[in-house]
Amino acid sequence: MAEAFFAQAAPSAGGAPLDQLAVLAAVYWGGSAAVIATCVRYRRGKARPLRVAGRVVGRLFGLPGWSALPVAIATVGLLAAMWGGMWDIGYHIDQGRDTGPLGNPAHYPMLFGIFAAFAAGVLALGTADQRDRGPAWVLAGGGRRGPLGGALLAAAMLFALAALSLDDVWHRIYGQDVTLWSPTHFVFLFFGVLSVVGMLVLVQEGAEARAKRASAGVAGRDESRAVAPTLAGARRWARWFGAAQRATLLGGLLCGLELFLAEYDYGVPLYRQVWQPLVLALAAAFVLVAARAWVGRGAALGAATAYVAVRGSASLFAGAMGVHTPTLPLFFAEALAVEVVGSLLLSRRAVPAPTRTVGFGAVAGVVSAAAGFAAGYGWSRVAMPLPWTTALLPEGFLLALLGGCAGGVLGALFAASLRGALPRPALARAGFAGAAALAVGACVAASLRTVPDAVARVELRPVAGSSGEAYVVARLSPAAIAAQPNWLYVLAWQGRRDRVVAPMARAADGSYRSTSPVPLAGTWKAALRLNAGRVRGAVPLRLPADAGLDGSRRSLPVSFTRSQLERAMRDAAGAALPAAPVFTRAFVGDEWIFLREARGVPPWLWQAGLATVLGAWAAMALALALSLGRLGRRFEARGGMSSGARPAGRGQLRHAAAQAT
Repeated sequence: MAEAFFAQAAPSAGGAPLDQLAVLAAVYWGGSAAVIATCVRYRRGKARPLRVAGRVVGRLFGLPGWSALPVAIATVGLLAAMWGGMWDIGYHIDQGRDTGPLGNPAHYPMLFGIFAAFAAGVLALGTADQRDRGPAWVLAGGGRRGPLGGALLAAAMLFALAALSLDDVWHRIYGQDVTLWSPTHFVFLFFGVLSVVGMLVLVQEGAEARAKRASAGVAGRDESRAVAPTLAGARRWARWFGAAQRATLLGGLLCGLELFLAEYDYGVPLYRQVWQPLVLALAAAFVLVAARAWVGRGAALGAATAYVAVRGSASLFAGAMGVHTPTLPLFFAEALAVEVVGSLLLSRRAVPAPTRTVGFGAVAGVVSAAAGFAAGYGWSRVAMPLPWTTALLPEGFLLALLGGCAGGVLGALFAASLRGALPRPALARAGFAGAAALAVGACVAASLRTVPDAVARVELRPVAGSSGEAYVVARLSPAAIAAQPNWLYVLAWQGRRDRVVAPMARAADGSYRSTSPVPLAGTWKAALRLNAGRVRGAVPLRLPADAGLDGSRRSLPVSFTRSQLERAMRDAAGAALPAAPVFTRAFVGDEWIFLREARGVPPWLWQAGLATVLGAWAAMALALALSLGRLGRRFEARGGMSSGARPAGRGQLRHAAAQAT
């Protein structure tokens, strides 16, 4: 195992070169020391540039500098990380493996963005004005306290930085994961989402501090000008600007959650299609219900608009960097549904009362899921590489409704936590537990799958004058296996240019023909892919020899059964599979084709590694739930919500007034 751990290939099928990891460690440790030193200087009354920056940004956003400046820095960092992430996914789909974290240009904006967001969280803790201390603030060293949002942001990005090393260890032991849904990649995505949650909490804490200062007629040391507009009577502008700021951040949160489905946006999913409507419904309901319940009327539509702007820019950036431009789902139908439900159920209220939180979330989530499924079905036929078909309707629609209900309840509870207006503990716990169980159950159902018990007789018909392109004609046995497929298409990838998705059209004689030619030469990999209900698998059409894997000088048999291919690839994962003119091959699990770099390790080692990753994930998720619960009951500790600590925003001001009376 030590030999595998220290192996360094270029491009490696295992971990990254150790010298690159050493450079990253030096930069991150040095940068962290510099940020902490700056915070120490700030506490001593120095660090004038930081004070000026906090004053300017605080005036711009109408928040204290300790809230506004970290949020601005984290926003820039996470935008860079998202742009780099979309570029990186496309890079691996089009190009293949890289030579390490510093050998792939797409990694640089990601590495910068993660550290910038971490530094932002540390700055929020280190520069917080102690006169703004709230009941949910946490210990920040030296007897001082800092905002909970800053702690969440710093902790999330610290875990993400640690996951860089964990990801490399994972690859050295288990091999490369050519999928977005691997355990360590999930850590990146999860903590990226959690960082936006921290930013939202930080904005709310800053708004409450600003309101407390304004009501007391006291300005902060570095943000006096930020409070002046409110004192001068420009409260309406402050409310609208604050609402727009919150809706934009929630749109960013939706971007982070949708990133879990990036494989579907590129047309290379390694999981069943039912996952797509499920995750879309869960993410949309969570974010959009939270927007409506926290910010007020119009916020759901505002968040959906911000999502399109941010996520669309990431897609365009990836295309500009020379990789395939991914598509993106839209959430306007879900947002409109949430707004309509809010108007009907909440009457004149801008936000739900504590006793209506769970009910509003459940109803709005289900309605948004139904509207989103219908709109998504139509949008997929126009814009998605793998359009939805009627085969998705029974299971996919039901899972979308379950996901929407769960996401809506969780989103409503999240909003209530931000407002400091959680329902009574028994109802809040029951709502959270029920929604979490519903989401987990839906995910378990989506995970069920079987490998097609079928074979394909394939004929490759070369395109005259092309360099290795051919139409694929396949006859499946049994034919009923593809009678109503979710997808049946040929995918070609890692050919040093845009991946190719060629749907298979049924001919009169019962065979299937690709609607466009497929490249079958050079570095191209190609496979015929099938998903029909819970049946999912693929037939490899061509795999080039891989010098970074064992057995690269061998060749796999032209025709084979499933057991023959699995045995051959287990012994020689890097062997070439030729694209013969005619052959008969069995369907196998997609992982045998797309995860050929995976190494054979003892089952206990895999389980131990998976448990470690999931343990870190579960620990942070539990910490998040406890933190939000503490945040949601911060006003109860004071005997009710005081007018000086009212949440900002028109709807929240009304709710605070009701609480105060």
